[in-house]
Amino acid sequence: MKRIIIATILATCSILNIMASEDNISSAWHGTLKITPQVALKIVFKFKIEEDGKPSVTLDSPDQGAYGIAGEVNFISADSVNVTVRRIGLTFTGRKQDGKLIGKCTQGAMSAALELSPGIVELKRPQTPKPPYPYTTKEVRFNNLSDSVTLAGTLTLPEGFNETTPVIVMITGSGLQNRDEEIYGHKPFAVIADYLARNGVATLRYDDRGYGESTGDGKNATTEDFARDAKTAMEYLRKEMKFKNVGILGHSEGAAVAFILGAENNSGLFSNPNFIIAIGAQTVRGDSVLIDQSATMLKQGNMPADIVSDYVEALRKMYELKIREGNNMTVDSIEAICANWKNTPVHTSLKANLKKIAADNNPWLNFYIGFSPAESIADTDCPVFALYGEKDIQVRPELNMPQMQRLAPKATVKLYPGLNHLFQHAQTGAVQEYGTIEETISPEVLQDIVDFISFKPH
Repeated sequence: MKRIIIATILATCSILNIMASEDNISSAWHGTLKITPQVALKIVFKFKIEEDGKPSVTLDSPDQGAYGIAGEVNFISADSVNVTVRRIGLTFTGRKQDGKLIGKCTQGAMSAALELSPGIVELKRPQTPKPPYPYTTKEVRFNNLSDSVTLAGTLTLPEGFNETTPVIVMITGSGLQNRDEEIYGHKPFAVIADYLARNGVATLRYDDRGYGESTGDGKNATTEDFARDAKTAMEYLRKEMKFKNVGILGHSEGAAVAFILGAENNSGLFSNPNFIIAIGAQTVRGDSVLIDQSATMLKQGNMPADIVSDYVEALRKMYELKIREGNNMTVDSIEAICANWKNTPVHTSLKANLKKIAADNNPWLNFYIGFSPAESIADTDCPVFALYGEKDIQVRPELNMPQMQRLAPKATVKLYPGLNHLFQHAQTGAVQEYGTIEETISPEVLQDIVDFISFKPH
């Protein structure tokens, strides 16, 4: 689940500032902005002299995977600067002291001190694979003919592989992503593929349709569309590459896709997966997942309980109306849903957010809120390994894990203490932490996946 994250974070985080040497402002400055006692974000400001001689500035937030956010230089001198980033409603005023830029940034009612040093930020991602590799990688393309989509990906083959070698199709979570499921500088699927190849397991990971090197319309695609892409990947491995033991590893929405394919009643060589690894899998209807996410994030933001209750109830009514009426739902209905709300700035802001969701007629959202994977999970009869992170706030185990155990009593279901939605060791599980954590994925999870494929106890 990634669709609801990045824009929200950027809208709630503050950031900024800048300056440079006395005679050259074409340089980068980096610092750390304290968001909460537990969360801090690295930021980078880059100044450049344009061809017309005017200064410009862009903002990077590497921990959030956001780069090149355009800002405006309101004033700059040898030792002072004032900058605005209108996209996130932020301003910074700073002065150069002892080789650093020291000042204050504001965003709405928020104000925070910020200190910048010369240079850029290099994110530490120690698990990201680096050559030379003790395995073979092959760039491949395969076609989903029913949707006129060409998918581009990487086939990772361990030493000595043959047709009996287990191979996994890797399916990303919601929101268009590349084959590495890259987010916040992390490359989870590349890390998993590397670990599996070193342990005798092949993988196929590919760019989502309409993203990276894959063709097609990804922005208007639904979970069912992505399932057809994944089925095409399985067929490619079986028909073209002659693999006999093909499984699926799906993360978040990708896990729902895995169960759609696991439950298909087609018989024959090219239909169902031989096994499924479901990482952070939803088991309830999509609107329940999104409502639970919102409630959890508001609580983490110390929102008063009565406001959280108001918003959750309104969100539930709005989704029910959207499921029932689809694109015929009017934004005006939000006024009726929120008729008894208090007239506070927070309520006004939350009502505006509800109207924005109500006006969103994207096919993915309209499909997802009414989609439940429960029947597919119950109808899947191949071996299943379902993993949940105890600190996951996007697909909370408290909401989803008990139903997984009920729907798939033969599945191996495991809860990992201290892990978030990306299966990193985390303090709070908050989305804002993802980019600040150096670990890409828990080594225990990697080994458990290998053990499951090898049918070893874990």
